[in-house]
Amino acid sequence: MNLKSKRKNLADNIREVLTEKILSRELLPGKPLASNTELAQEFGVSLLTADRAVRQLVKAGLVYREQGRGTYVSPNLPESPKKGYRIGIADKLAYPVIPLREAALDIRPRTSMQYLKNCSCEVRILDYEEVRDLQLLKREAASLDGLIVSSAYFDPVTEANLLTLPIPVVINLHEWVMAPSFNQVITDLYPGMKLAAEEIVRRHFPEIVVIYEDHRNGHIRKDSFIRAVEAAGYDKERIHAIQVEEWALQSGVPSYRLAMKLCKDIRGKLLFSTSDVVSFAMLEAFHEAGLKPGEDFQLLSYDNLEGYGYLPFGKPVLTTIDSPKIRIAERSAELLLDKIQHPSDETVIIRLPTTLVVRETAFS
Repeated sequence: MNLKSKRKNLADNIREVLTEKILSRELLPGKPLASNTELAQEFGVSLLTADRAVRQLVKAGLVYREQGRGTYVSPNLPESPKKGYRIGIADKLAYPVIPLREAALDIRPRTSMQYLKNCSCEVRILDYEEVRDLQLLKREAASLDGLIVSSAYFDPVTEANLLTLPIPVVINLHEWVMAPSFNQVITDLYPGMKLAAEEIVRRHFPEIVVIYEDHRNGHIRKDSFIRAVEAAGYDKERIHAIQVEEWALQSGVPSYRLAMKLCKDIRGKLLFSTSDVVSFAMLEAFHEAGLKPGEDFQLLSYDNLEGYGYLPFGKPVLTTIDSPKIRIAERSAELLLDKIQHPSDETVIIRLPTTLVVRETAFS
C-alpha cells in the first residue's frame, strides 16, 4: 500500500506538469504525446507510473489514445477564459526566491499565478494591509474579477471585509473548514494519516512521540494523527505529545535542542513531526548523535517539502505525509475561474487528499 501511494504521488506530479503544458498550448491539440517509455525516461519513473499519469489525462479529457498509433492531445480542450480577467492573489511572496520558504509556502501562490497567466489572466498580488483596510480592498476589488486569499490573511477583520465584495473569493492554504460563507480549497488530512496509522499499528511500536508547533495547523495535524492511530487500534496511553518552543521557519534551534534531549531514549519508537521543517532540524541532531532514523527508530513527518524541491540532505530522505501544494494552487485557480464564468449562489468546499510517501526514515 505504501508503494502504491508513492507511485500515485509520482503519477500526479507528471499529470500536473503535462496538464500545464497542454492548457498553456505548449502541447498543441492533435499533436502526439510522448510515449510511456519516453515519459518514464524523462521523469525517471517506471513505465507503470508513466502509464498511470497518461490514463489520468485520458480520464480528464486532455488526451486520447488510438490503438496501435499512440496518444494525442485532445482537439476539444477546456475552454480558456476570455482575455482580460484580472485576478487578485492575497498572499506573500519572497523575492529573491528562498528555497525553504518556496517549498513550504510560496510554491502555492506562485503556482496559482502561473496557472492563471497560462489562462491569459492578469494577476495582481495583494498584501495583508490591502485586505485589512476596507477602503483599499474595495478600491482594488473594483478592478478585479475574482480573488484568491491565503488563510494566513484570514482573520475576523479581513473576513468581514471580504464578505462585502461583489466578486468571487476562494480561500486556500488551510487544513480545516473556515467561515462557511466562502469557497475553499483545503487539505484533507485523513487519507494520508490513515495510511500512516496502518503502518504504525502493523509494526507494534512501544511508544509514539508527537512533536508539534504551537500554531493552528500544528495542533490540527497533531490531533488528526492521534485520532487516526487510535482508530487503527493503537493505545492512546502510549502516545506522548511535545510542543516545540518556536516555529521552525523562524528558528530551527529549539527543534535541534529537543531532538538532542530525545536521543537518549528514542530507540525503537515512532517519532511523528507535524512539520518537515522541524524534522530537518531534528535530523541534524540525530545524525550528530550517531542515530539513524529508519533503523534505530522511525521518523514520520508531514509536508513533503523534499517532493517540492527543497533538499537539505541532497536527496529525499523523509518518510512524510504529502500535502498536495501544487494541486491546491491549481484547483484554487480552476475554482475561481469557474465561479467567474458561471456565477451562482452556491458555496464550494473542495478537499484534496493527503498521501503517504515512504522514504528512508520510516516504513521502508
